[in-house]
Amino acid sequence: MAKVVVIGAGMMGTACSSHLIRTGHQVNLWGTELDGDIIDLLRQRGIHKTLHVSVPPGIKFFQADELEKAMDKRKIVIMAVASYAIGKIAKKVVPFLKEGVFIINVAKGIPPSPYLTLCDLIESLIPSSLSKKVRVIGMGGPARASELVRKISTEVIFGAKDERTAEYCSRITRSPKFKTSATSDVTGVELCAAMKNAYAIFIGMCHGLSEKLKISMDNTKAALMGQAILEMSRIIIPYGGKLETVMGQAGVGDLYVTIQGGRNGSFGKLLGQGMDVKEAMEKMKDQTVEGYIATRGMYRLAKDLEEKSIISIKDDLPLFNELYSVLYEGKSPAKAIEDYFNKV
Repeated sequence: MAKVVVIGAGMMGTACSSHLIRTGHQVNLWGTELDGDIIDLLRQRGIHKTLHVSVPPGIKFFQADELEKAMDKRKIVIMAVASYAIGKIAKKVVPFLKEGVFIINVAKGIPPSPYLTLCDLIESLIPSSLSKKVRVIGMGGPARASELVRKISTEVIFGAKDERTAEYCSRITRSPKFKTSATSDVTGVELCAAMKNAYAIFIGMCHGLSEKLKISMDNTKAALMGQAILEMSRIIIPYGGKLETVMGQAGVGDLYVTIQGGRNGSFGKLLGQGMDVKEAMEKMKDQTVEGYIATRGMYRLAKDLEEKSIISIKDDLPLFNELYSVLYEGKSPAKAIEDYFNKV
C-alpha cells in the first residue's frame, strides 16, 4: 500500500483516485483553483459533477489552499492537470517533495521550448538536491476516465528513464481490471500521448464531414489512422522513441480510443460539420482541447527535424501538414482531406 496524492480533480484525476483507492492505496485528491465546486460536491455527496458517478469511499479531498496538507507523507504524486498547466502546478508541488517520491504524469501534451516532454519540464523544476532522489514517470495508453472510474477493463504503459522505476509504478497500480506494462522509452510514451490528440482532431473532422454529407467515410478514416501512426513514428523515433511504443498501447491504442470519443474528436467533428476554429472553440469553451495546443508543439518538433534535414514536413508528414493548415491557417477540412488524398 502506498500513500498517494492526485493533483487535479478533473475527470482523469478523479478516475485515477477511484482506481487507486480500490487497489488498496491511501489517496488524497487535491483540486486546483478551478476545481473548487468539484471538491465541494465530492466532500458533500461523493459525486463528481462531470463524470456523474459516485466515487469509492476513503478518498480524502483537499481544496487549492490545502496543498501542503494533501502532500503530507505522500510517496506517489500523480499529475493530472491540463498539459498547459503542468509547469505552473508543478512549481507549487515541488516545495513539498521529499526524497524517494515518484511523480507520475498522466497529462498529455507537448511543453513549450526547450522541453521535449512534460516529464522533462517537471524534472527541470525539481531542485538539484533532489534531482536524483525524485523519479518522474509518464503514463500512456487508452485510458478514458469515464470507463476507468467505472472499472471497465483498461491497459496502460508506464515509461521512465530507469525501467525499474516504471516497473514499480506498473506493479503497484495493476489490478484485474487495470493491466499495466513498463518501458524505458519515456520519450515515446509521452510524445504518443500528446500527438494522438492532434491526429484525432483530423479524423474527427472526417467524421463530422461524413455526417454533414450523410455518407459513410470509414475507408477514409481508417486510412487517416494508419497515416497518423506512420507520421507519429517519423517524429518520435528521431527524438529517441521506439517504434514498438508507437505501435503499442501508447500509440495505436490511445489514438483509437481518442478517435472513438472525447474532446479532440468532438472538436474535429465540429470543424468537419462546418464551424471554423473560433466557433468550435466557443462551443467547447468549458473543455480543454489538448490536440489544438499539441499541434503547435508538434510543429516546433517537426520544424527542428526539418532544419536538420531529417524529415520534410510537406513530404513526410502530409497529414500533419494539412491539420496545421486547418487549425492555424484557415483551410477548410474538406479541402484538407481532398488535398491529402490527391498528394502523390
